[in-house]
Amino acid sequence: MSVNSLEIVKQAYIYLNEKDIPSYFSLMSPDVEFYQTEELPWGGHYRGFDGSKVFFSKFFPLIDSSVEIYNYIQAGDKTVAIGKTSGVAKQTGKKFSCNLAHIWTIQKEKIVRLEVYIDTDVMKAAIA
Repeated sequence: MSVNSLEIVKQAYIYLNEKDIPSYFSLMSPDVEFYQTEELPWGGHYRGFDGSKVFFSKFFPLIDSSVEIYNYIQAGDKTVAIGKTSGVAKQTGKKFSCNLAHIWTIQKEKIVRLEVYIDTDVMKAAIA
């Protein structure tokens, strides 16, 4: 039985919110790509499991957050998730709530790319 892209993305958010990174990685292609703006300390382009681990090693010490998705839009191999990420910046103790759009690319039932777009100004204010 094949799993559709939307089910994979929804499961990814469950794992992320539970901070279950090994299960999250189980949904990914070994050459997965991550992108988030370089304006944030954890931002940049990351490729593969090793690159993804670098992303999380920069992110987790700075941010404790969860994601709530309000809407999904599917277009071919892309799934766009629209919602909010909320939490606290660990170094400053400041709370934040940022609008987000995530663009997931799923191929052969694996995540091959994730583009993360958030309200960067809100996040930069929280971590400053």
